[in-house]
Formats: sequence, C-alpha cells, structure tokens
Amino acid sequence: MKTMYYLLAICASILLSCKKTNIEEEKPVPQDKPATETPSELKNGLWFWGGLGPISYYDRDGHQLGSDWEAAREYYFTEQNKKGKLEFYQYLGTRSASNCVTEIFTKKTGTTVFEGNKFTFHPISGTFTTVKKGCSTNGTTTRNAEPKDLQPDTWLWKIKDFEEVKRLYIYDIKDTGMDDPVFVYKFVGL
Repeated sequence: MKTMYYLLAICASILLSCKKTNIEEEKPVPQDKPATETPSELKNGLWFWGGLGPISYYDRDGHQLGSDWEAAREYYFTEQNKKGKLEFYQYLGTRSASNCVTEIFTKKTGTTVFEGNKFTFHPISGTFTTVKKGCSTNGTTTRNAEPKDLQPDTWLWKIKDFEEVKRLYIYDIKDTGMDDPVFVYKFVGL
C-alpha cells in the first residue's frame, strides 16, 4: 500500500511538471477576483493526497488488473504580487468487473483568500477530462468549466507534523473545532 501511495505521488509530480514551471508567468490575477497573501508555510508548496481501493480485480488467467478505484488530489499554492493563487488537480479512476476503466481528470486555477485558519478558493478557469478504456464507449472528452463549476470553496486549514512530514489538514467550514479532517495532504515539495 505504501508503495502504491508513492507511485501516485510520483504520477502527480509528473503531471505537475508537464505544466508551466512558473505560475507567475501566467496571466496576472484579475482585479475583480479577491486574493490575499499566501501564508509562508503554504507558499510555493505542492500538497498531495492519494489513495487506492481495497479490492483488486483479476482477469480469467489470474493476472491482477488493478484496484476498483483510485483517487488523488493536489494543491499547488503560489503568489503573484502578494495575491494568492492556487492550482487544484484531482484524479478519479474506476474499474468495473468487466475491466471498463473510467478516469476523470480535473484542473482548476484561481485565487485564494486567507483569513486566519480559513481559506477560500476562487476558481477562475478549469477543465474536466474523461477517459474511457475497455468500455462500451471508449475515448476522451474534455470540457471547460462552466460558471456553476467555478463557485468559491471555503475550508478551514492547519499544518501539523506527522511522521516527521508536514501535512495540510483541510476541514469542512462547519467543523469549527477542527476535529474531523476531510483531507490530509502530504507536503511533497516546492
């Protein structure tokens, strides 16, 4: 399981490296989007969460085909002229008993507003790509995010050290005691 976690982290890093290497070269933060300075412990940091399903599928010859689901998410916080920016990536993959594989890749970019232990992500743009292999319909479709997909998300957050690694704990905005994290991201680099 630990090996698979590291493989997912490597895949996420590869995906991130395929994009522009410096987010500040991109378009400036739009004036109509709220943004505050990014806290130093998050700035220029890549934070990753990933997991694999507990059940694996095998073909008729006994060869392992893979897990029935996989999921990974990452945040990449940066800043431009003291205005916080965020790139969010998410991968969801499912495999049916008939070996139909569906993969969904999400990318959103936008600004961030930090207020103490609360942050709001204001998406500006995004894409959703679906890849189907071995299904009744195969192929790749991509669509741009629509206004309903670009609504702000607000979370509570804190950094903790766990197993000698910095971790970003994300909580539902209603969990004011920060008792039940929704996601725990591992710091994987700058």
